[in-house]
Amino acid sequence: MKMFRKLLSAVALVAAFGGTAQASIINIGGVTWDPDAVSITDSDFTARYEFNQFFSSSANAVSNALNAAPNYANAINPLTVGFGDVLQGVGEIFKFNGVNYGDTSSAIGGAFCASCELTFVFGGFQIAGPGTFTNGWLRLYVDDTPDFNVSTSPAGNAADGNLFLQLSAVANEFSNATSFQSGFLTSYFAVTGGIAASNFDTNTQQFMADLLSSASSQFSNNNFIATSTGQISGNSIPEPSTVLLLSLALMGLAMTRRQTKNK
Repeated sequence: MKMFRKLLSAVALVAAFGGTAQASIINIGGVTWDPDAVSITDSDFTARYEFNQFFSSSANAVSNALNAAPNYANAINPLTVGFGDVLQGVGEIFKFNGVNYGDTSSAIGGAFCASCELTFVFGGFQIAGPGTFTNGWLRLYVDDTPDFNVSTSPAGNAADGNLFLQLSAVANEFSNATSFQSGFLTSYFAVTGGIAASNFDTNTQQFMADLLSSASSQFSNNNFIATSTGQISGNSIPEPSTVLLLSLALMGLAMTRRQTKNK
């Protein structure tokens, strides 16, 4: 009994230290971030992105398939879009938990993607009525051979990496009820795949979603393709820390000794 109490005391002490210890930096496919970081939205994951977007008919929309990319040539006039037409596009993450893509003096020892790029393709956002989108998906790719630029690169360059996250929209909110030429689109995404899926599958957002994305649109001067920025946020799951694992090991040892004593 005396030994059992000592072991329990050790578990309590380790757990106390574990509560103040920082989680380890996460590295998934070369993308690194600090799960202890907290943004002004109280989320420990926030990313900023730049992207190109355009509408097409449903027949010419990009498919929700691995490494598929939309075709800019299929863009249609945003002033004339209607029921069934689809919003789609490509983009790149330029800030990840406060770390800029090209930052080499950040707290984690380098840029969040030191020798890679984090790009994405989205599509399936179908017009279902005035100011209303249904469905939608987004695929994030990590590419070890950076070759994408929002302003100058072919859309296919945003889809030629390894799948980092696969997201499916569970709800959409659009701010303009009269026109799709401009407005803010907020999407609630569920994580459905990718090498980082287990780090973001938290169900902590509204509608039991995992991540929240908000972006603007402004098609001006009769342009069929618009460039804009947005933000995606949520919570990430840290890797098990050494302190936590040690606590569990001590607790298991304590229970084993107690069971042995009772026999």
